[in-house]
Amino acid sequence: PAVVGAISVLHEVATSDEPGVTQAELVKSTGLSKSTMHNLLATLEAHDFVRRENNSRNYRLGPALIPLGTEASRQVRLVRSTIDRVAPLAAEYHLSFAVAQVVSDEECRIIERFYPTEDVHVGILIGSSYGPMDGALGKVLLAYMDPAKARRIVKSRKLPAHTDATITSPENLIETVEEAKVRGWAISAGELNQNHAVATGVLGQNGELALLLLALGFPADLDDDRMGEIGQLLAGIAASIMADAGISARSEA
Repeated sequence: PAVVGAISVLHEVATSDEPGVTQAELVKSTGLSKSTMHNLLATLEAHDFVRRENNSRNYRLGPALIPLGTEASRQVRLVRSTIDRVAPLAAEYHLSFAVAQVVSDEECRIIERFYPTEDVHVGILIGSSYGPMDGALGKVLLAYMDPAKARRIVKSRKLPAHTDATITSPENLIETVEEAKVRGWAISAGELNQNHAVATGVLGQNGELALLLLALGFPADLDDDRMGEIGQLLAGIAASIMADAGISARSEA
C-alpha cells in the first residue's frame, strides 16, 4: 500500500497543471489520509523523489527521478529503433517477424509482429509469453542466462515435448544452446510447433538481454539453409541496433 500511495503521489505531482502541488491538494486527489500523506511526502523528499518549495510549500518532482527517466527514455528508444528495423523484413523476406521484450531472465513477451503480404503465413499473438523451454526464443533466453543457472534449469525440469521434434534430452538442449552462443542465433526446426523459427538477442544499456528478434516460417519457406541466412540477418540487425545505441555486445553472445 505504501508503494501504491507513493506512485499515486508522484503521478499527481507529475500531471498537475500547476507548477507544484500542496499536501492538502494531494490528500484530496489521492484520497489518502493527512498522516499517510505527510509520511509519504517526508520519505519521498528525503530520497529526492520530490522537493518542496520553501516559499509556496508546493511539492514538485525531485532530481532523483532524472536518471530513472533517462534510463526509461533509453529503453523506449531501443524498442522503437528495433521495431523500425524489423518492420520492413516481412515484406522483403516473405516471412513473419516479431519483437519480444524480456520480462525476466526466464520469460519474454511478444510486443510487436509483422506479417508478409502473402495471405497464408505463420501467425504469432502480441502479448504471448515464452520461456526457456519454448523453441528458438527459449534457447536465446538460456544463452544469455548465467551458464550455471541455465544448466540448473534445464537439468532440474522435465523438458516438455511440444512436438515429435522437440529436444527432450537436457544434454542435447544444453549443446544446442552452446551452439547458438557461438553462431549468434538460435533455431527451432519444428520443436515448439510445426513451424520453423530463428531468434537472436539485443542487449540493453545495462548489458543484459532486453529484446529478442524472431523470424517464423513454414518448413518449406524456412529450411536449414534459409535459417542460416535469416540468422545472420537478425544477428547483423541486432548488432547494428546496439551499435547505434552505444551498447557493446557480450563476447560470448
